[in-house]
Amino acid sequence: MFQRILTIVVMAIGLTACQGDSNQDAANIAAAKAGYDAFAVGDMEAWVQTQAPDVKWVMPKGFPYGGEYVGAEEVIQQVFTPIGELWPDFKVEPLSFRVSGDVVFIETKMTAGGQTSDSIHKAVIRDGQYAEFQVYDDAGFMMSHAVNTSGIGTQYFEDGSSTPLLAGDSANIQIWLDYIQAHNDRDFDKIAAMNANDFRGVAAHGEVVSDSAAHTAFLQNWVATENPQWRVWWVIANDGQNSEGVMEEWLATGNVVTTEGPDGEPLKTYETVDVLLEGGKIKLLNVAAQTMPQG
Repeated sequence: MFQRILTIVVMAIGLTACQGDSNQDAANIAAAKAGYDAFAVGDMEAWVQTQAPDVKWVMPKGFPYGGEYVGAEEVIQQVFTPIGELWPDFKVEPLSFRVSGDVVFIETKMTAGGQTSDSIHKAVIRDGQYAEFQVYDDAGFMMSHAVNTSGIGTQYFEDGSSTPLLAGDSANIQIWLDYIQAHNDRDFDKIAAMNANDFRGVAAHGEVVSDSAAHTAFLQNWVATENPQWRVWWVIANDGQNSEGVMEEWLATGNVVTTEGPDGEPLKTYETVDVLLEGGKIKLLNVAAQTMPQG
């Protein structure tokens, strides 16, 4: 995935290289370079001056700090601080600048955890300051060499290898709470909207639900026959690399489901659900369940 993004951006850089230099191009490159120079020497006061008051930074998913941030102070607290904790040796070296209008593409070499990797950054320069900034770092590679991670467990693969599980984005927990509330509200349209386009669910008894339409039908039938109500018991957000080295976002959850038995009596079941998220959407549900002691 990273290589495909890198190829696309490099192609864009090649096209912009055909644009003739101008005084404005040179000024935009100088403004972009000033941000890297200040960061390299740790001069945060100078770095803040390179950023517009409402600058928007977009960091890729797969990092604990993945997301959007507005304003220099938020970037320092939410991006730079965890970067320093994860990779005490972190540095970024700009190798080349290519400009098209107010957009500057920067080819960089990153050092993190004693390893180096290539990256492309995109800066939008307006009035001599960064108005927007987006990075295309290799999250999987970098996180695999983090030295101070919030490790909460270990993931094992069929070949016997393993990778650490990291504390995930707590904002993902709210996604699950909203998802369960939509189930209790019988808001099937909202549930479908929260599912990824390639949603897949595996029910406790092994039935595979292959898309949102099938998921809606499954839920509607269950509601009609047993009138289930869900209560979230616990949720743990965690991130980890899959077998291909790509960082993924997961939730591990425990939920109590109360249904109506044949005689109308309430029956309680304990469900654990592994939830794979992608782009803030529910991509995969793996459900396991056991009947709880009644009464």
